[in-house]
This record gives sequence, structure tokens and C-alpha cells, in this order.
Amino acid sequence: MTEDRLNIALVGAAGLVAAPAHLNSIPLIERMNFAAVCDVDADAVQLLARERGVDKAYSSYEELLADPDIDAVDLVTPPFMHAEMAIAAARAGKHVYVEKPMARSLGEGRAMVQAAADAGVRLQVGESYIFHGPHVIARDLIDAGEIGEVLQVRETRDPWVFNETENARLDGRGHHIAWRYDPELSGGGDFPWMMDHAPHFFATARLFNGMTAIERVNAMARPHGEGREAHLRGVTAVTWMYEGGEADGLWMQADMGAEAARYIGFRTEVIGTRGTLLVFGEGGGSAPGFPQVAPVTLIANGTEKYFDPEEGEDRSWASNNSYYDRAHGNTLRHFADTVLDGIPSLYTPKDGIADLTATLATIKSAMDGRPIALSDVPDDWTAYGAG
Repeated sequence: MTEDRLNIALVGAAGLVAAPAHLNSIPLIERMNFAAVCDVDADAVQLLARERGVDKAYSSYEELLADPDIDAVDLVTPPFMHAEMAIAAARAGKHVYVEKPMARSLGEGRAMVQAAADAGVRLQVGESYIFHGPHVIARDLIDAGEIGEVLQVRETRDPWVFNETENARLDGRGHHIAWRYDPELSGGGDFPWMMDHAPHFFATARLFNGMTAIERVNAMARPHGEGREAHLRGVTAVTWMYEGGEADGLWMQADMGAEAARYIGFRTEVIGTRGTLLVFGEGGGSAPGFPQVAPVTLIANGTEKYFDPEEGEDRSWASNNSYYDRAHGNTLRHFADTVLDGIPSLYTPKDGIADLTATLATIKSAMDGRPIALSDVPDDWTAYGAG
């Protein structure tokens, strides 16, 4: 590592979930050197290294950690591997960037944080929604007082619409990877989709209310999941109360086709005492057939103002304002800055623990059929072992 460059290795590089976004983003980050790729699929990782012009390819994580030229690891591996791999990397003196959810239990997450602290290395949970372009604009507007005091944060998951180019690139498989639907490998028990996505919407909920902690949650469970997790269970809606009781929030979804919707993807309304923000997140925008909506709309004083980070079309979604790769790139760029410049992170390991706690509390609420205080989630509680 030099003052200006961080040598990073992408671990789980042949995966199909977050790995493609990281493969595309790392070469564009000025302060990162794409030093190595690592995956248990030896043939795939060798091919990937040649295609991407990366000098080193490892099929052994232990050999990678023994390489003195590697400063940091970027873990895009499944959640069941996060704690073991992050702790091993920290003990080897490597800085750690790990995809969300950071772990499957609070105990695993806290062990990761402690290992990084003991080793004096950085630990960054890759929560891309914090660094998503429209979300950053909305946060700045809120911080500037444009909508007054936040009263409520309303999040909606509308239909997800991939474009055909992205579908072809992934051989029609999209993100439907086996571990994402496995109760133990995902960490989500009967609610794997919630384990995968709830860290995103809790991070967003806190971002839009000054990173205020969430005190308790209440989930509305349904008896079945959707798509490839139809044999498991799902959640239709989640409500929460922020600490202090001055504001609350809700997240909701309905699984309909895009032809039945005005909008697609993820969107949030932030209701304040003097105005409202309409913010589109991952995959967010107008449904096919409608003119695209602005990524951020400020409604106040009888007028509307529109904001756009102007980052262009997204690789993954049929939308002009989802910025999937760029959000991951923004997060990785910030990680490099925190390591190289020693600056505080905008999303700390404590934040990762907070959003993991809210996620586990949501699953526990869905299982128990009652509201759950985040303080009542034990360190050793797992969704897949709860019975």
C-alpha cells in the first residue's frame, strides 16, 4: 500500500450477485489497484483474471491472505462465510470490505468488529444504499432543512424489472443463486429475502432521519414467499419506531407485474414538517410506458423541485436512476479514502450492526407475530436456528 493506492483483492469474484458490480467498479476507482481475484472455482477465476487484466488469481483464500502485496479484501461471498473470512483477513493484517448482511447473528458481527479493532485494520460493511446517488442528494436536502423535521419515512418495493441485456449477460439466471434461498447459508431462516434486503431499507430509513437508531419493529408475515422462495415465507410490510419516538416508518411490498404499476424498483417518501421528498433507489423509476420520473423530487410551499445526480443509465435495471454499479463504486471509493486518509467512515461497523439487528428483529417479529425491541435480540440468535 502506498499513500495513494490500496491493493485490493476481490473474493468470491466469480459470483453472480454483487461480484459483477465490483468487477466493473474497482478498475474505475483512482485510489485502488485491482491486485487479485479469488474464488473456489479455480478455472473460472483464472479465466476472469485474464479477461479483466488482473495479475493474480487465487483459488485458496489462505494463500491470498499470505500475500504481502494485498492490503485489503473485498468479500462478495455468501453471508455464511462473512464472519470467518473477515476475522481471518483482519488477523492477517488486511483491511476488510464485506457485503451486507455483514453476518448471520449479532455475535458473528461483533466478533468481526472486535477482530478488526484488535488488528488495527478497517472494517467496512458494503451498504451501497448509503452511497446511492439519489439517496445522497436526498440526505443533503434533509440536512439542509428543506423539509423541516422528519416525521415519517415510507419505503416501497415496487416490481423489479431487469432489462434483456442484463438478463442475457447472466445467462437468464439473474441473482437467483442457490445460497440466497437457503435458510442457513443466507442466514434468514424461512425469510431469506428479508435477510438479504432488509439491511438496505433499514440503512436508508436511518440515513433519511439523521442516522437515528431504530427502537422496535413489527413485521406482517405471510404464509408463503414469492418466486424461488415460494416454499418458504415472506413479509408484506414492516413498521418501526425510531428512538425518541419523534418519528416512525414503514416498508411495504406487493408482488405484481410492472404492467400493474406506475413505478418500479425501490422508492421512498420522506415526510417532514415543511415538505416531502420522493426518492427513487435501486431499480427505481417509472414503469414501462410512462415517462421517466426525476430521481429526487422535493415538494414544499406548493411547488416541486427536481434533482438528478446525472450519472446516466444503469447497467442492471430498466430505469434511468438506479445506479447499481455506481452505488457500489461510491461505497468502495469511500472505503479506500478511509483506509488511505484515516478519515471516519460514513457507514461504520456500528452502523452495520445496527441494521443487522433491525433485520434480525424483523424476522423474529414475523416468526413470533408480535413487535420486537431491537434490544431484545440475543447475540446468539439466528433465524435459521430459531425453530
